[in-house]
Amino acid sequence: MNYYSLMKPYFNDMRLALLRLVSIDSVYDETTKTKEMPFGKGVDNALKFVADLGLRFGFEVDYCDGYATELTIGSGPRLIGIYAHADVVPASGNWDNPPFSPIIKDGKIYGRGTSDDKGPLIAAFYAVKALKDNGLLKDYTVKIVVGGDEERGSSCLDYYFHKLHKPYPDYGFTPDSDFPLIYGEKGIIDFYPVIKVDAPMIKSIKGGVASNAVCDKVTVKMDKDEKFITYLDEQKVSYTLTDEGVIFNGKSAHGSTPEIGVNAALIALKTIGDFYKIEKFSLIGEKLMSTDGEAFNGKIETKLLGKTSYCVGMIDYENGELKFTVNFRHPEGVNPEDFIKNFDKVFSTKSTSKDPSPVLLYDPKSKLVKTLLNAYRKETMDNTPPLTTGGGTYAKHAKNTIAFGALFPHDISTMHEPNEFMPLKEFELASVIYAHAINDLGKLK
Repeated sequence: MNYYSLMKPYFNDMRLALLRLVSIDSVYDETTKTKEMPFGKGVDNALKFVADLGLRFGFEVDYCDGYATELTIGSGPRLIGIYAHADVVPASGNWDNPPFSPIIKDGKIYGRGTSDDKGPLIAAFYAVKALKDNGLLKDYTVKIVVGGDEERGSSCLDYYFHKLHKPYPDYGFTPDSDFPLIYGEKGIIDFYPVIKVDAPMIKSIKGGVASNAVCDKVTVKMDKDEKFITYLDEQKVSYTLTDEGVIFNGKSAHGSTPEIGVNAALIALKTIGDFYKIEKFSLIGEKLMSTDGEAFNGKIETKLLGKTSYCVGMIDYENGELKFTVNFRHPEGVNPEDFIKNFDKVFSTKSTSKDPSPVLLYDPKSKLVKTLLNAYRKETMDNTPPLTTGGGTYAKHAKNTIAFGALFPHDISTMHEPNEFMPLKEFELASVIYAHAINDLGKLK
């Protein structure tokens, strides 16, 4: 079967569909959420766009009470599941083009969600459509499940499986990570340290948009202090003066790779702490720059899943109380609560936490891993070995499911960053790989 020839007639329609989907601002919106739209109007619009796409091409559609859109096609005893998401993180940072006005430039589609996860979603959808149109969906059923809350913890899939009691797949993948595939994912837990700090010269400190993204901008309200501004210049800190104080500038990055970002929250705390002799600010700002935890006895590393990582995503200081979020990712064999207790001991904080997302590991010799890897290698001639990651995906929520693309080896990830993009050639190639993989999974016993 020549899967490239199978998919080529769909490339233009894929491109148009992605441009339309990316133009929908599908960030979680507390102000417009209702019982029917649990994640707000923007996410609901994106889920309905996917539903309309499915209805137009003959899929059975279930709106899943607004938590997800389920598209079903085919018939047969084996169920192949594809789990993608339509929600996106807020579009912070400096964009060359409005994040929800996607453009095609230099062979790439730019816009929030192009790579995480709307591009891979559209590639997988058209792969299924092509198989259906060409009579290749034989003796198996495919469900494409598009969630609306992946970026905030995947309550959408929790509702889908545990409230609606939808079936788990025999084999599945989530197109929301890297090629060739991910057979292991770190555990993840968000925790929320709080500490009393006396900083009378500071009215407030606020910044960050999500726990799982490096804080890239912090607004500090304070009285004007020329000596402090001179100090910022001496330290070569990136900042902007406002009538109310100072904005500290950083660079966003995905919470799984905080080391490649520039954390404005930590820079603000350290410079304020060092200049005004506020030891608690200085300690937090300096030691948390060590994103693997080594500077505060919080590091562990294993051969399978690598090192711990700590990402400060949001910060809030007012009335003498500092609150911030830490997105903690860890390898196998770790009790995260022990690490949080150690964190509180070092920084004199008191922390609460969310329910953890556990470590996920699949046997590299399993049918699922071997089938997906074979499809990838046959379509790319690339022998890159399968990966483990610090990222967390729907694979932790859907049984018998592995993260599979769509970021290719040696490509730059722009997920959760300004000017996010999806290369057109790789968008198309991803659909070819997905068509091959889905058809092979459908043939497994």
